[in-house]
Amino acid sequence: MGPADSPFVDAIRHVVTIRLEPDLDDSLRAPLEADLHQLVAEHPYAISATLHRDLDRRPAAPVTATWLVCMDFASMGDFEKYLTDPLHVDFLTTHQPSMTFITAMQIPLADFI
Repeated sequence: MGPADSPFVDAIRHVVTIRLEPDLDDSLRAPLEADLHQLVAEHPYAISATLHRDLDRRPAAPVTATWLVCMDFASMGDFEKYLTDPLHVDFLTTHQPSMTFITAMQIPLADFI
């Protein structure tokens, strides 16, 4: 069975990297990380989601991300619903100002099968 025969032919993987400065005040870091864990645990509209923390090997390097989020969606339509879900919108509205950077990309899941 090739990628075109997969039931995930229309599925996408949403990959996000987030950098938090090592000296970010705990009054900002703790609620951000708690809400990030909740977002990944509930993963509205996603088939699955995982959250990964950097090993802090080089935390001062300006290109090092602190967190990586990986979510799989059955379709672009499901991903677009996720983008407007209140849990996602509230997370970004509340916490994006505390992030040094946040990047995202969407990849066809069939590329991984």
